[in-house]
Amino acid sequence: MTSQKFNILYGRLSQEDARMGDSNSIINQRLLLEKYAKDNGFENTIFLADDGYSGTNFDRPSWKQIEEMIERGEVETLIVKDLSRLGREYLQVGYYTELYFPRMGVRFIAINDGVDSLIESSNDFSPIRNWANELHAKDSSKKVRAVKKLQAERGERLGGKPPYGYKKVDKDSKAIIPDEETAIIVKRIFAMCAAGKGPNQIARILSNEKIYNPTNYYYHAFGKSHNQLDTTHPYHWTGSTVTAILENMVYLGHTVGLRHTTISYKNKKAITRPDNEVIIVENTHPALITREQWDIVQDLRKQKKRAPKQMEEPNIFSGITFCADCGRSMVLHRASTMKKSSYNFKCYTYGKRGKAECSPHHIREDELYEIILDDLRRVTHIARMKERQFAEYINRKNSVELRREITSLQRELDSMRKRRDELTALFKRLYEDNVLGRITNEQFRLLSGDYNAEQNGLDEAIPQKEERLGKLKSSADNVNAFIEKAKKYKSIDVLTPEIVRLFIARIEIGERTEKYSRHSTQKIRIVYRDIGEWDQEAESEEKPPQCTETISESA
Repeated sequence: MTSQKFNILYGRLSQEDARMGDSNSIINQRLLLEKYAKDNGFENTIFLADDGYSGTNFDRPSWKQIEEMIERGEVETLIVKDLSRLGREYLQVGYYTELYFPRMGVRFIAINDGVDSLIESSNDFSPIRNWANELHAKDSSKKVRAVKKLQAERGERLGGKPPYGYKKVDKDSKAIIPDEETAIIVKRIFAMCAAGKGPNQIARILSNEKIYNPTNYYYHAFGKSHNQLDTTHPYHWTGSTVTAILENMVYLGHTVGLRHTTISYKNKKAITRPDNEVIIVENTHPALITREQWDIVQDLRKQKKRAPKQMEEPNIFSGITFCADCGRSMVLHRASTMKKSSYNFKCYTYGKRGKAECSPHHIREDELYEIILDDLRRVTHIARMKERQFAEYINRKNSVELRREITSLQRELDSMRKRRDELTALFKRLYEDNVLGRITNEQFRLLSGDYNAEQNGLDEAIPQKEERLGKLKSSADNVNAFIEKAKKYKSIDVLTPEIVRLFIARIEIGERTEKYSRHSTQKIRIVYRDIGEWDQEAESEEKPPQCTETISESA
């Protein structure tokens, strides 16, 4: 233990304190403390301060240094401007002033509060002051949160660093505009994902091409560091970095506020807010991608599963191909021992439960590919060549089909909501019967388990149905959107995941007219985005359309 002891002059300033004026500034605290030390004969002083640190926790660099010095026996006196400079956490400040400092033989002085641990009576009101300081911290936290919420609702960016792909309009502005150098990388990331590549694949491509990752680009472009900066691997991209970009609605031109918060004004651990508490303000800055691209990517990521090594090529029909009879997904079968021409889709139900539940609905992958490509070319050609007739027919057809589907879905939703209410009432009665001893605990456990499982299923399904209903109600006049897409893709030579999802919402595979026969007909129902089904007979001007299915001859 060293024989030399110091008189520590300690200052602290939080961001909230700084907003209240210069009286609490570190400079003014230092001047006050040094004058007090000189006037009262304190020599061998050291000034230490924590600038920009909250008083609700003691995880501060200079404070940790002071604690280490106290533990080594190097501190004789600790002097602060007032108790709130030491901290604003009632229990922790009380621990230091009432227990820790006396035990370590450290004299404590809070000048403006008249506290001096050598004078016992000066501490009488310290608990009340500490409590008041904590209330001030709590109140300040509420005010700051309210201000942040108001800023988020106005569409203001709350972070200092602009998102990757953007830059500030100027040094002091919060407004952002596309960064020419990185905006093209963001667009490419979305394009690669829409083409079927996963985040890890995209990360490997960017790393191999020696493109700066976001933290290193920001460091090299603006000279500013980041807590995750690793300058030893400037080109190392990770799947999680790519995922964060693909899930960020800022690239749609929207400002997303209050995504993160802290547990409380005392506990500063960052947590992610629930989606319903996040504030999104649309069209606050130039978008880097279209809503169409965003929807395609989100849909792909929702459906995409990690493929085995033998499936290097993505399943471009993943998540949109279904059995026409049982409604379950069609599963793509590929294997290293199979020829590419033998890759095939089969009904999931048949594969899991056998012919007692469903039939194979077998179709080769290359066969389905050619059917979809041919039909898509034909429909988009008609949309371009006979634009007016195409729009008139689709609007007539959809007005009838749309009303029918909306009515059916609304009826289903009403039934599900009614059943959910019934389950709530049943559970209440079940609980009362258990309390009154009418049923045993075991019976209550079994019955309540069944009810809970059913109710959880309804709670999950109802929002999905509501979302679908909302889309149907707003999709009555989307034929123009389909025509514009058809004009954009005048020549479709190959199918990609992006093109498939841009035009097609659902594919249903029917069973062959003769099961297991390779030469019998098989019905393929294609539901296009924006227009629904397209009838082959609608192409003929001589007769009205009647057929609602695409028929293919399977060889």
